[in-house]
Amino acid sequence: MLGDKQKQEVGTDGTAIQAGGDVTLTQNNGLSVSEVKELCLLFLRDNFPALREEAINAAELNVQKFATKLEAKIVENAREIDLAKFTDPDVQAAINDAVQSSARKGEKSNPSVLVDLIAERASASANDFKDIVLSEAVTVVPKITSEQIAYLSFIHYMTHVGINGLQHISQLEPYSQRALASVRSGLNLSDSQKRHIQYAGTCSIASMMGMDIYDGWMSQLYKYMGYTDINTFKSDIAQFTPTTKLLLEAFDKDIKGGQVTLTSVGQAIAIANLSTTLGKMDYSIWLK
Repeated sequence: MLGDKQKQEVGTDGTAIQAGGDVTLTQNNGLSVSEVKELCLLFLRDNFPALREEAINAAELNVQKFATKLEAKIVENAREIDLAKFTDPDVQAAINDAVQSSARKGEKSNPSVLVDLIAERASASANDFKDIVLSEAVTVVPKITSEQIAYLSFIHYMTHVGINGLQHISQLEPYSQRALASVRSGLNLSDSQKRHIQYAGTCSIASMMGMDIYDGWMSQLYKYMGYTDINTFKSDIAQFTPTTKLLLEAFDKDIKGGQVTLTSVGQAIAIANLSTTLGKMDYSIWLK
């Protein structure tokens, strides 16, 4: 299950999560940021013409909140966003799907995940496969709960995300703390909820002998740190990074119920959710 990993380079006292400075966006053969926000409200009015006044007011408030989050995400990722893509019918269709879900369900539609997927769909670093996956992920997110999204994020972080450039295992602790903030609610997910996310097309669950997660981390994700003895690795994890130990033990317990493999759609959803605490992640590492 351990595969391609997010590569975050850090120095001795540094961090791989960086924020950009102030950003000003201008129209460049596409829609302006304010026009993208207005587009969300237009989609609402086109799709919900027959609602009672109180219902349309609630729906419009939900969409305004979603549009505000999308606007903020576009500004935050300004250097990677291609505003011209917001004139693409396929991108607008993805926004329309997100708007309809947000209008109906509000926060239960997981708008923070949706806006990250939309922003990535409009990024300059595109490929046909990734675009298809992202558009599909937008339609799946509202069909699953925040706890299920957290579980997908847990599986992805534990099997596919490694931090490069660490000088000592203790430097992993802040990353594990941030990851835990994204995945905590998904730990101990019930079997019925796991079957549902499999039905939704985000993962497959095989009833077979699970992997040794400690060995996988030592021999693959953190091989560069020079560990060769599993007991030393476990001891250092326990001593220097207790949050990592918590995550590893939770994963070890979880896989006894069957090995979980995320689909590309499940990975996209997990990446979007993990990005809320780990910082922007490169979807192209996995969706290629």
